[in-house]
Amino acid sequence: MMNLLKIIATFTMLGFFSNANAEGYCNDGIIAEEDANGVITFKGSQEGANCSFAPDEYTVKIYKMALCTTAPTRPTTTDTYDVSSCVDIINSPDGQDVNLAAGSEMILSDATRPADGTYPYGYILMANTFGIKAKKQFTNTMKTYQDGTAGNYCWTKDATAYTSDSNIEDPTPLAQCGGAGGTAGTYTEILDAFDTDEYITGPISVLGGDITADLITDANGLVVTATQTADRLFAIQTFIPIEPVVIAPSSTEFTVSFGVNQAASLWYYEQPVGSSEYQVYAIGSGPFSTYMSAN
Repeated sequence: MMNLLKIIATFTMLGFFSNANAEGYCNDGIIAEEDANGVITFKGSQEGANCSFAPDEYTVKIYKMALCTTAPTRPTTTDTYDVSSCVDIINSPDGQDVNLAAGSEMILSDATRPADGTYPYGYILMANTFGIKAKKQFTNTMKTYQDGTAGNYCWTKDATAYTSDSNIEDPTPLAQCGGAGGTAGTYTEILDAFDTDEYITGPISVLGGDITADLITDANGLVVTATQTADRLFAIQTFIPIEPVVIAPSSTEFTVSFGVNQAASLWYYEQPVGSSEYQVYAIGSGPFSTYMSAN
């Protein structure tokens, strides 16, 4: 058996989880629409006009990635996860940062080649932080919450906040809106809940199978029960019946694609009825997916 396997991470346009502010898409043509140049138009009522899109850069930290012959057992609030049927393809105790721009790829380190075979399942253990850098153009008038500048562009600011902060009534703006000259910073979102008091999600159908995700702590591997306590995200992907990962004798390359066409989402408050302005306070995380293959 060969000892080396090149693992490539790519930032591509696939279509993982969502939070309360990232349930929409920018392609329904009714509430929100994104044209071929990436310009977004919100239509009709502002209520429910959520919109998820691809950021310019996307950063995650990976600790472990593995393939499994049988389904791993998800963690609970009393029992940790069981991955005894899995073999590591990445094991980085300190984590390795994956910082990708649209259409880019990078080679991951700490890789081990698994035995030849068919693997219907996989899992990934990663930090529950997401670095998002994005600047987006709109046909609507977008205004920085609450009495800030307005224009047809919005972009991320250099800031860090918890996802649960989006549920407060008067948030600190984490995004800026204005003219074309604005420069995006990196907003780091700490995913500490999928929705109010929700710390697990899935299974969710994505390209290549189904994914579940659980917010846990590294100290005990248990699902958390309160906001601002998780420090890891444990996700299981079921590849079957779509396409299990097959490691053949000739396999030398393993690709994990991060599908991020919906990995950023605009968060805003509505203006009074009849107003065409949107009061934007963040560009946060939206749904993403992973897809794994071997060659």
